[in-house]
Amino acid sequence: MDTDDLTPMAYESIVIANGISDYLKCDLGVRSGNYKNEDAYLNGILKFVRKIKYDPEDYLDYWNLWNELDLRVFVKGLKGLEKHILKTIDTQFDQRGDVPVY
Repeated sequence: MDTDDLTPMAYESIVIANGISDYLKCDLGVRSGNYKNEDAYLNGILKFVRKIKYDPEDYLDYWNLWNELDLRVFVKGLKGLEKHILKTIDTQFDQRGDVPVY
């Protein structure tokens, strides 16, 4: 699937990620191609975000972001993103907003 296929509520996860780090936004966006539908995507990025939250230093090392991001602020942002993803998963698909038609 493509990020264009996401409902507005699911796409908001990418917007939230952008507020944390451009790298995280790109990581979440690119992952959409690995999933066949929105629910699978949301569960996949939830697992990914939790992995980063468990070891944020590894993520910051990997992308060499220590000079750009504060660890505490980064982890706080990940927690907020995780909450939004969980809220989206718990929301019925038809209540997440209409997928834009291009």
